[in-house]
Amino acid sequence: MNKLKVFYRNYPLYSILAVAFLVRLLAAFFSKGYAFHDDHFDVIRVAQNWVYGLPHWIEAQVPPKHSMIYPALNAGIIWILEAIGINDPIAKTTALRILHSVYSLLIISLGFRITELISHRKNAIRVAWILSLLWFMPYLSVKFLAELVCVPPVLYAFYLILKSKSNSSRERLHYFLAGSLFALAFSVRIHTVLFAGGMGLVLLYEKKWRQSIYFTLAFLLTTSLVIGIPDILFFEYPFQYVVNYFAHNTENAYNYITGSPFKFLLTTFGFLVPPVSVMLMWGYLRTWKVDPKIFMAVLVFFVVHSIFPNKQERFILPMYPLLIILGTIGWSNFVSGSDFWKRFPRVLRGSWLFFWVMNISVGLALALTSSKRDRVGPIYYLSQKTDLISLIVESERSSPKQVPVYYLGKIAADYKDFQKGDVLGMNTMKEEGLHLNNQMPFVFTLGSAKSTDELKVEMASVNRLPNYVIFKGEKGLDQRIERIQLLFPDQQLKLDKIIKPSLFDKVLHKLNPRRHRNQIARVYKIE
Repeated sequence: MNKLKVFYRNYPLYSILAVAFLVRLLAAFFSKGYAFHDDHFDVIRVAQNWVYGLPHWIEAQVPPKHSMIYPALNAGIIWILEAIGINDPIAKTTALRILHSVYSLLIISLGFRITELISHRKNAIRVAWILSLLWFMPYLSVKFLAELVCVPPVLYAFYLILKSKSNSSRERLHYFLAGSLFALAFSVRIHTVLFAGGMGLVLLYEKKWRQSIYFTLAFLLTTSLVIGIPDILFFEYPFQYVVNYFAHNTENAYNYITGSPFKFLLTTFGFLVPPVSVMLMWGYLRTWKVDPKIFMAVLVFFVVHSIFPNKQERFILPMYPLLIILGTIGWSNFVSGSDFWKRFPRVLRGSWLFFWVMNISVGLALALTSSKRDRVGPIYYLSQKTDLISLIVESERSSPKQVPVYYLGKIAADYKDFQKGDVLGMNTMKEEGLHLNNQMPFVFTLGSAKSTDELKVEMASVNRLPNYVIFKGEKGLDQRIERIQLLFPDQQLKLDKIIKPSLFDKVLHKLNPRRHRNQIARVYKIE
């Protein structure tokens, strides 16, 4: 124990990184399942289809509304995994989560180093611990979210800019590299340009023209390589992805989750755990002079997201590491000069104790959680069936949620996506009629809003007669089974597997039954 204390005293960052990695490793192995739509359908499914040789997205007339470079990196990893014999879909996502857990440590390391540059080691250690154990960080760090993958290059860019203050001879190089790093972050998550915009305002105010030119030149050169050239190769003109993204979001600003301009303020208040969240936000407001570039980067990012109608909580995830850095420094400076906190140190210690107890307990619970088991579990179960032809996903809802077909472990198509044309990159297959004769499974969906006659037409159009059905939910189950039975009058539906919700799913259902349905999935075989 004494040796551990000595090691921590001498090497605090390495000690914190070791703890952070262990928690993230738990999440990598145990937080299986479905977290968000984007992490499965705009990253993993795309990456896997590219490995299959399908021109997913690329056959479309316009670029996708999501990063192509990030799925491409995942596709490269999946290709390597399959080359060494790892083909199981769960095994591949587990390996990817482990790699993401290692990559996420850069957020902690860079957060520590930035804080140490503009403050002192004590604050740097606190920032590193917060970034390590903040309740949602271990869980989300191993998910395939562009909102967190874009953070390390942003932090490294700010670190280089801060380092240039103490090494003027390398200032031009540092700003050039920072511009390239921001371009990489931009190619993963377009919204990070707001950080660059906030920092750019400060550079213009300080009349740092040369630094601005080097930064902008590097940004444009790098984005031309990672976005411009691919857009020319696969689509119509350079940076069409950027144009299409902003056009789509402008036209559909009110078609997603919306809220008041104060929604993200309340989100930040809750995500950073009160009362410490109030301390950090107050601390941030006091740090204009600590580092104006980071301060303005956070402010512009936050204000623009607060004004724009589309408000999904994950959108502001890239902001939190920078906010935590400045918030910790500002609060520390405030407490050191406050008579109130000098008189009531127990209140301060109690606040931090509550913060750590909540974060560690909830963080570990999330790390050990497999969420939305009813979406992944039955599909993965059927991936082990050698006799699978196609399947129906039936739900008590008007329309079932999109099915994560990646977990079938083979080239498969959700009929809805297949009908869209160029989404899955199967145009050639459709034009030549290859899908009518090959062994590719189709996934059909049936809810209360669709008739069985419509389903018959869909099945006949691709020459597929399913031999498995997944029933989602309990409501009216007997009548729904009878409805499916009418499609197969000469066959019987036999219960094969029941997949129950995880403990986490049950808790979410108790807290918010409207939004989080506690669905049981039943797999039936048609024989």
